[in-house]
Amino acid sequence: MNKKSSEQIKGILVLISYFLLPYLVKVLSISKILVGTVYILYSLILIYLYKETIINDIKYIKKNKTKCVKDIIINVLLLFVVVILINLIIGLVLGIKETSSNDFSLVALFNKKPVIIVFLTCIYYPIVEGIVFRKSIRDVIDNKWFFIIFSSLIYFFFNIVYTNIDFNSIMTSICYFFSMIVLSNYYWRSKNFTSSVLIMMLYNVITTILRLI
Repeated sequence: MNKKSSEQIKGILVLISYFLLPYLVKVLSISKILVGTVYILYSLILIYLYKETIINDIKYIKKNKTKCVKDIIINVLLLFVVVILINLIIGLVLGIKETSSNDFSLVALFNKKPVIIVFLTCIYYPIVEGIVFRKSIRDVIDNKWFFIIFSSLIYFFFNIVYTNIDFNSIMTSICYFFSMIVLSNYYWRSKNFTSSVLIMMLYNVITTILRLI
């Protein structure tokens, strides 16, 4: 088996594992310690599987600091513009003012356990979802627009599949699709997966700070 085929198989298995993870967590939900351990171990396994990519990306970022920082800031701003515009359109055209079920759950958890939600949104999710919905899919798909659209659709699907699916939940979650388009497009152009993770991290840090204010 050549390297390309092994990377494709690994990518498919990683994607499948992420969709199975909630079912494992549900079984272990009797113990918060077990659930937390599973999430931490899962993220560490993913980082280990793609450690070579991450190390090479970091080396590139260090050598091209100015360009990478500029690209990261531009794409963070682009994410804000896209999310705000999509939510405005949904609010004005469809009259839907509520947030997505996923965002509502995160806000509720933030009010109860802010430290946990800051860790999840600013560190865990940017890394894990970056690996699952961009890196693993990119290793499987070579066509630019097929990769961008598929990664965005599968990310959007994951954010609604475990909620009560109705018209409102679909519409309020559509921003996930467009935000992933921004991230996947940047990853394709830059070929730097870690930079795309840093974009999501910075975006979530800013939104968390705004929420605190």
